[in-house]
Amino acid sequence: MLTLPLIFFGAAFPLVAAWALGAILLRTSPGCEYRRRPFFGKRAPCDIPPEVALAVGAVAESTLVFFALLAHAAHWSVFLAIGAACTAGGWFLPPVGLSFRQKQPAPKIGHRRYLVPLAGAIFGAYGAWYFINAAAPETLADGITYHLGLPYEYVRLGGFPARIAFYDMAPQGMEMLYTAAFAFGRHSAAKLVEFGFFLATLPLIFRIGRRLGIGDLAALVAAVAYFCAPVAGLTGSSSYTDAAGVFFALAAFYLLLAWAETADGRYLLPAGLLAGFCYAIKFPGAFAVAGAVLFALARRRVKAAALILAGAALAMAPWIARDLVLTGNPAAPLLNGLFPNPYFHAGTEHQLAADLRSFGSISPAKVPWELAFGDHLTGTFGPIFLLLPVGVLALRRRAGRLCLAAALLLAIPWWFNTGARFLMPSVAFAALALGAALPPRLAWAAIAVQAVLCWPQVIGLWETRPAFRLRELPVRAALRLTPEPQYIRGRCPEYDVARMVEASTPPDGRVLSLLPVANAYLARDVAVTWQSAEGDLMLDALRAGALDSGLREWRAGFPAQPLRALRFRLGVDATPGWALGEVRVYAGEDEVSVSPQWTLRAWPNPWEAPLAFDGNPATRWRTWGPARTGMFLETQFDHTQRLTSAALSAPGAGYSIELYGQAPDGRWHVLSKTLDEGPGRSADLRLEAALALRRAGFRYVLAPTGSGGNAPIGNALAAHAPEWGMEIAGYAGPFVLFHIK
Repeated sequence: MLTLPLIFFGAAFPLVAAWALGAILLRTSPGCEYRRRPFFGKRAPCDIPPEVALAVGAVAESTLVFFALLAHAAHWSVFLAIGAACTAGGWFLPPVGLSFRQKQPAPKIGHRRYLVPLAGAIFGAYGAWYFINAAAPETLADGITYHLGLPYEYVRLGGFPARIAFYDMAPQGMEMLYTAAFAFGRHSAAKLVEFGFFLATLPLIFRIGRRLGIGDLAALVAAVAYFCAPVAGLTGSSSYTDAAGVFFALAAFYLLLAWAETADGRYLLPAGLLAGFCYAIKFPGAFAVAGAVLFALARRRVKAAALILAGAALAMAPWIARDLVLTGNPAAPLLNGLFPNPYFHAGTEHQLAADLRSFGSISPAKVPWELAFGDHLTGTFGPIFLLLPVGVLALRRRAGRLCLAAALLLAIPWWFNTGARFLMPSVAFAALALGAALPPRLAWAAIAVQAVLCWPQVIGLWETRPAFRLRELPVRAALRLTPEPQYIRGRCPEYDVARMVEASTPPDGRVLSLLPVANAYLARDVAVTWQSAEGDLMLDALRAGALDSGLREWRAGFPAQPLRALRFRLGVDATPGWALGEVRVYAGEDEVSVSPQWTLRAWPNPWEAPLAFDGNPATRWRTWGPARTGMFLETQFDHTQRLTSAALSAPGAGYSIELYGQAPDGRWHVLSKTLDEGPGRSADLRLEAALALRRAGFRYVLAPTGSGGNAPIGNALAAHAPEWGMEIAGYAGPFVLFHIK
């Protein structure tokens, strides 16, 4: 079991290294005035705010870890060497670089003697609560599946795995820092890294308030609105990366304000770097890049916009290049409709997008209330969220216009994923505008209401449902007085499933899972069905064996003639899609054997055309979405064949299928305007489905039983495992692991 010193070292070491590396990078430009003050016992980086140094250094450190993973050198000793080198550089290099001092002193406000102790009390209480939760083991869904599941695998393998799946291809800027922390202190160390960025957001908000000239009281309104929000507290004390995304967006904004104030172009490259890292954390961060560029263009500085884009490209390039090289899609696993590839289905992406942008049973009129107090949108911001529209009163001031413009731009991603945490960057900027708009008395009232009503025990007085917020103070778990397995097992049912899978499979046993898996606690290669085209195909094969009502056959005969190719073409649109199980061609009464030399083509999904010729009716070529007139499947023979008929089998009915042939002279002509549809027939495809999984390299299937989701498939597997060519390898509640013989 890990000791607390290792956990805290694992968290602190990457953060300190990032801070030192940022100080190095920001003070490499000569010719700037500087002054000396203590820094690690030596000299300081000339008024560089530590939060900005931390942000810039974190981007560089994340990139270094990325290249270490590419080189399969992800070992704690490598991370230790990187951190030690950065810290040593921060100690010894001379403090010459950018100055972040303001031209004007910070604006003075009344009630200053109350502000500091009140802020200390609020942030101290909430910060202690969050810190204890951050030090406890991870139990949240996204954390145990991929935010920490990927770093665990990287540390275990020493590099990126040879696998292409949804989360593997998504940008992982923060996961790189988690990997460095995980190598020393495992799960809790990575969580504390996120908490470090969450905590650093507070002084950054006050610095921005001073840059904007709105005063510390207005900044305190924004800081309390954000820091006390239940959704921010939960994400900031977990391995979710949303709080870090807010921090880097605010840091980029601070640098842009410094540039606007000083006209010093050296602020632009690091500003773009931080905006680009927002993308490296999560795809919606691209809007931070757009906002930074628009900020420069609004001032009619095209060269400045180019510098910002250059900085953003430095942070984004590793992930875009990796996606492009591995999949051919620079935005993988998204935008597969624009960049078709064999690794992800555009249809699956569209279905996922539709689910994420849905309000479910919530009417649009109730959305503001749900975001403030309810929990149907996965998180709440507290009562101050309902006051954010008052921020429009700040439009008469430059600060208000800037903050509201940023808030509106950063709110756009929320329309594509309605989870409350996707509004966190927007709310942080909108809260600054609100603080600028409120008179002092109302500002104090807003601070008090938000701080009191967002306290977990106060929320619990009226909200007793399980919700996306912190509900307990796990002191014993944080101090490791409660054993980690005991704490995790009581809050995370997936943990027992992970332990069962690991105990029941060999290290090289590949598992297909029909449900999300706690990869952060599982040292196995597990493919979740929806996360890749391969997973989609395997799930489709299992459905064919478990749920299909049967197959239908289409056939067309024609006068014997020599042909170089055949094309099956859809004559009429088909909803929800078109699937072909097996294609057979005949010369008289004899079926022509499929040859590996045949060239297969299809639109769409040409990579999956061989599935219609592999002799296994459980595997199918599909359009994976609504089928449009003109979509086709084609085979070109290795030599001219004298054919008389063709047939195909497929699930479903009612397709209008045309058959074309290519003569030896290369001309296409109609062989049959409509294939004749035969009666449906039952088909037991269970063994064929298991064979398809085995051919793909899977030896185990993890499935739920009971009701809902993929449970009907699990029920069919459990009830007739021998007929599938499988045996039950383990149980964990309603979840069953099957071994493919």
